[in-house]
Amino acid sequence: MFENILFLTIVFIVMWLADFKRITHSSFRDRIIYMMMMIPVLYLSLIFVMDLKWPNLNELFHSIFSNPAKQIVEALKMVK
Repeated sequence: MFENILFLTIVFIVMWLADFKRITHSSFRDRIIYMMMMIPVLYLSLIFVMDLKWPNLNELFHSIFSNPAKQIVEALKMVK
C-alpha cells in the first residue's frame, strides 16, 4: 500500500506541475471542467491505493455497452 501511495503521489505532483501554469491562467469554467475530469482519476486512485473491490471503468463500460453489442452481433448473424 505504501508503494501505491508513493507512486500516486509522484504522478499527481508531476501532473500538478505540468498543469499548474495552464490552470492558473485559465478561466473559471476551464477550472471547473478540469476538476470534473479529476473526479474519475481520484476515484480510480482510491481503488488502486486501498485495493478495493469497487466497480471500475471496465465494469461501467461493460454494463453500458454489453446489451447493444450483443444486439449488433445478433443482427449481423441474421444477415449471413
